[in-house]
Amino acid sequence: MRVLVTTSHGAGHVFPPIALAHALRAAGHDVLFAVPGASCAHVARAGLHAFDSSPAADTEEIFGRLLAERGMTFDRFRTDSPEAVTLAAELFASTSEATVERTVEVATAWRPDLVLYTELQGAGPLVAALLGVPAVEHTISCHHFRQISSRFGPWLAAVYRQYGLDGPPPPPAATIDTRPPSIATFDLGGWPMRALPYTTGAMLPPWLLERPARPRVAVTLGTLRPQLSGVGELRTVVRAAGAVDAEFVLALGDAGPAALGPLPANVRAEGWLPLTALLATCTAMIHHGGNGTTLAGLGAGVRHLVLPGGADDYEVARILRARGVAMVSSPEAVDADLLRHLLTDDALLAAAAEVRDETAALPSPAAIVPRLEKLAG
Repeated sequence: MRVLVTTSHGAGHVFPPIALAHALRAAGHDVLFAVPGASCAHVARAGLHAFDSSPAADTEEIFGRLLAERGMTFDRFRTDSPEAVTLAAELFASTSEATVERTVEVATAWRPDLVLYTELQGAGPLVAALLGVPAVEHTISCHHFRQISSRFGPWLAAVYRQYGLDGPPPPPAATIDTRPPSIATFDLGGWPMRALPYTTGAMLPPWLLERPARPRVAVTLGTLRPQLSGVGELRTVVRAAGAVDAEFVLALGDAGPAALGPLPANVRAEGWLPLTALLATCTAMIHHGGNGTTLAGLGAGVRHLVLPGGADDYEVARILRARGVAMVSSPEAVDADLLRHLLTDDALLAAAAEVRDETAALPSPAAIVPRLEKLAG
C-alpha cells in the first residue's frame, strides 16, 4: 500500500502523523509526505521521505502576509473568537491552495492508495477525490479544528473548479482521533488512536537518564512562539522558580537564555531536548498550550501550568483547566506560591494520572494500520 501524507507547514502540523507513518513503514507500506518548503526537513530527520509541496510559494510568508494585511498579530490571533475562526479558515485555505498543484502532480505519478491529511491541510481531500482513493483525516490537537476546515470552501472554490470538482470534496472516509476521550469536547466520530508524540531524536545527556533528587519541572514555549517573540516573557517564571524547592529545565530550542538574565541555581537552560524523554522525569510542566506539547504532557501524566499566548492556546488552556489537569496564568503573574501549588496539588495529579491511563489504553498506531489497509482495499 502507498500512503501519501499531506500536512501544513510547521512542526505542530508535521509531527503528529509521524508515529503512524513509522507504523505503516514497519508493516511494509510505502509512505511519502507532501510538506511545504523548509518543513520537509522535519520529515527527513524522522527518517521518512518527503517532497516540497509548495516550491513556487512560501506558505509561511503567505500566512504572515495575510495576518499583516488584516492588521492582526500572533498574540491577538485567538481562535476562540468567531472572527478569528473565519480568518484562520482563510489563512489555512490559502496556504493549502499553494500546495495543490505540486501535490496533484506528484500524486498522479506516484499513485497512492490512500491519502492521510492533517486537520488544516485542504489539499489532501482534493487529491484523494481526484484520484478516487480514500481520504483519512489525522487530528493534531487535544481539541479539534473542524470549525475551521469546514469553512475552507469559499477560498478553495476556484481550485476545486480548476480540477473539475463540483464543490468541496466529500468528508473523510475516516478520522484518526488522538484526543484522550475525557478531553474531547466534540465527537468527531473517528477511530481512537493513542498519541505517541514525535519530539525528535537525540543523544540524551547523562543527567536526563538519572532520577532527579527533587521534583523536576519542564518549561517550554514550543517551536513557534520563541521565533516570534523570544523567551523574555519567561523572566518572571525564572525568578519565581528560584524560590521553589524543585529543579526547572528550560527547553528553549534555538533561543538562548540571555534574555532571561542570571539563572537561579535550580534552573537549567537547555537547547533542543526530546520533550517526551524530559517529561518522563518530571512532576509538572509549564508551557504555552501548543498541540504537540500538550499531548506529550497528557501522555506523561504531569501537572500543567499553561501560559497561553495566541492562536488556539486559549482553547487548549480552557479544556485542560476544565478537565482538572492544569492551572492557567499569564507569564507575568507567575509567582513562587503558584509554582508550589503546581507541584503539590493532589487533585491536579490525580486528574493527570487519569488522562495518562486513558491515553495508554487507546489503540496504538500499529493497531490502526490494518484498518487503513482494509479501507484502501
